[in-house]
Amino acid sequence: MKIARFWTRADDEFGDVRVTARGWSDESIDAARAKAREIARRVAERVAGGFGKAHRYPYGDRPLPEPVIRELAGAIVTRNVYGALVLNTDHLMFVDVDRKESPKPASSGGLFSSLFGKPKAPEPAPIDPAVAWMRGVAESHNLSARFYETAAGYRLIVTNAPFKAGSDETEALLGEFRADPLYMRLCRMQESFRARLTPKPFRIEYSNPPVEFPFETPSDQAKQDRWVAGYEAKSAPFATCRFMETFGATNVLPEFEELVRFHDEATKANRPLGLA
Repeated sequence: MKIARFWTRADDEFGDVRVTARGWSDESIDAARAKAREIARRVAERVAGGFGKAHRYPYGDRPLPEPVIRELAGAIVTRNVYGALVLNTDHLMFVDVDRKESPKPASSGGLFSSLFGKPKAPEPAPIDPAVAWMRGVAESHNLSARFYETAAGYRLIVTNAPFKAGSDETEALLGEFRADPLYMRLCRMQESFRARLTPKPFRIEYSNPPVEFPFETPSDQAKQDRWVAGYEAKSAPFATCRFMETFGATNVLPEFEELVRFHDEATKANRPLGLA
C-alpha cells in the first residue's frame, strides 16, 4: 500500500532556477524533507537544462499526497485532494463500476390523463444489465460480493477471499466486473483498493478545500479545519452508497468483518438518505 505518513515541502536550486516540491516518507518528517529537496533539485536541473517541469516524476511513482486520518487493521483512511475520506485496503477488494446511463424517471401519465382518465401506474425503473452481469461474475467465481448503489454507478466488496491490488488475478477479475478503468489504474499504481467514504463536495454544493496538502503553517491548518467542519455539516444528510444485496453466499472472512462494518457506517449505506 503506497501510503506515506509524513509529508512536507522543501526547495532547492540549480543555477538560476529555484523549485519547491513535496516530499514524503513513512519514517519521519526529516526524511520527507530530504525527499522534497531531492525532487526539487532534480526538477531544477531539468528546468535549467530546458526540459521543463512536466517530467518531474511519473504518475503513480509516488504515494498520493493525502493526510492519514485513521488506521485500521489492514486499512488506512486518508482524505483525498477534494476533501472526501477514502478507505485504502490491503486485501479487501472494492470494485467501482460506472453506470452507463442514468435511470429514466417514472412517467406520471401527463396532465390530460390525470384530469380525464385513470392515471397510469408509474413505470418501474429499468433494470441495469450491468447488475445482472456483476452477479453472474461473482457467482461464476464462487465469490461473496456485497452490492451497493452509488450516485454514479455501483460498488462491490468481495468479502470471502483476499486479493492483491495489481496482481494478474485481480486485474483479470476487475476486468470481468467491468470496473472503471481509471479506478483499476489507481489501484494498480497505489498497490491498494480504494473506496470513497464521504460525498464529493460538488454533489452537495460545497467547495473544494482551500489549501493544498501538506499544511505547512498554522494558518493553513486552521483554514483546512474550518473547511472540514463545514464539509461535515453539509454532507451529514447524504449517504455515499446504498447497500442493495449480496451476490453469492453471505460469507465474510473474519479479518474483513470490522472493515465492512466500518465502511457501511462511514458511508451510511443502510440509511434512507440521498446519494452524493
